[in-house]
Amino acid sequence: MPETTQATQRIVVDREGAIAWIRINRPERLNAFVGDMRDRLDVALEWLEQDSEIRCIVITGAGRAFSTGGDVAFMQELIDKGDAESFEGLVRIGAAIVRRIDSMTKPVIAAINGPAAGAGACLALACDIRIASETASLGFTFTRVGLHPDWGGTYFLTKLAGLAVATEAVFTGGLMNAERCERLGLFNRVVPGDQLENTARSMAGQIASQPAGVIADAKRTLRASLHRSLPDILDMEVDAQLRAFHSPDFREGITAFIEKRAPRFNRENGHHG
Repeated sequence: MPETTQATQRIVVDREGAIAWIRINRPERLNAFVGDMRDRLDVALEWLEQDSEIRCIVITGAGRAFSTGGDVAFMQELIDKGDAESFEGLVRIGAAIVRRIDSMTKPVIAAINGPAAGAGACLALACDIRIASETASLGFTFTRVGLHPDWGGTYFLTKLAGLAVATEAVFTGGLMNAERCERLGLFNRVVPGDQLENTARSMAGQIASQPAGVIADAKRTLRASLHRSLPDILDMEVDAQLRAFHSPDFREGITAFIEKRAPRFNRENGHHG
């Protein structure tokens, strides 16, 4: 189980009812990843996926940045030691985090409170929804330090914004401000900084109130649509609808509609096989 609500921890997990917050907590270095931070993030996500009371997860950064990716000083140490094995480990745990977010039944929201660069930008794109502060920015800055993008950045950036935008962003390593990111569809919405957490909390609460089984199936189908054919997606939709039909949530939803009241879904994870 991850450490919770302790300022000394670099990955902090807080629970608010059915919503969990993961805070990347190294503000003095703009939340750059160092040491075991990647592993702790992966463990936190694994734990929250298994927690039946959690319905939605929000990832954000402490201080004025979301995350600026890998710590450059730590990278220098690896270069000096010629430690390719440790470097490969860091790259692979980043890939594992993205695979976990992709396969989780629970939606993950990125609340981007400031700059998200390198692996930080890629982490944001791997999430299901991105809500950003007006001061947020995205930068695929890998080439600036002689590296190739990882954490699924080349995949999600191309899928979300198109090949032309992705190519420019990766080749130049430049920063894109919040307004441009929203216009390109990389950010779902941009809000004033003092409204970011409340906006993310409100959206997470809205999602958490929906039937968990349907949300899980919808996440899987939506993500599959990035690489599967229309016939495949139509088959997935049929299967998901049949699971929904047999769920108590469907009966409750229809009954609530007829009775003109808000539905009270059972909020138990259904079958997601």
